[in-house]
Amino acid sequence: VLSNPHNPGGCMWSKETLADLARICYKYNVTVISDEIHADMPLFGNRHIPFTTVSQEAAQVGIVFGAPSKTFNMAGLVSSFAVIENPQLRKSFYSFLHANELDDPTLVATVATHAAYSQGKEWHRQMLDYVENNIDFVVTRLPRLIPQIKAARPDASFLVWLDCRELKKAGIEDIPGFFTGAGLALNDGAMFGPGGEGFMRLNAACPKAILQRALEQLYNYYRSLTN
Repeated sequence: VLSNPHNPGGCMWSKETLADLARICYKYNVTVISDEIHADMPLFGNRHIPFTTVSQEAAQVGIVFGAPSKTFNMAGLVSSFAVIENPQLRKSFYSFLHANELDDPTLVATVATHAAYSQGKEWHRQMLDYVENNIDFVVTRLPRLIPQIKAARPDASFLVWLDCRELKKAGIEDIPGFFTGAGLALNDGAMFGPGGEGFMRLNAACPKAILQRALEQLYNYYRSLTN
């Protein structure tokens, strides 16, 4: 499974990296499921590259998954799609969907997905501008308030990956508990696998006033623990 763009790190893979992966997987007959649910949210001038477009090898081994749910905030409608270049792979995938009764989306989901992609261009542009502004706010403001937390600016998506490992130098050992104590609900980096310990994932897709209040709460709680 390939996360493209990456979640939670937010990086966008280069064409060369994707082509290298495709070449290896083609050689060893490995199918690549490319999760591209954040593909419609490239930020700061970046451009998304779908996995199956980078080479003939990628087209033969790749399955691209996408959905309007993240970009257009419509997860409750349960709408998604797959792009499969290889006819044999496509046939096997459709057979799986049919056998498990997953090939018949609701009418509302179908209509809403079509509307989002055909009529949502201006909303999409404004949303990206707003999210970029929110991310810039977090990336610049948070380290000034709490220098032990480093916020990575993502290439895509609305998620900010926070490196909180240096909080232990301030005597804060329970990093997830620190955020909970401040009244915030972030994702613990450990849930993403080994190496995620000491990191937290913040969702910046909200009104800026909420982000401002969240950072204030975090700072005030930090001061109460370290002063």
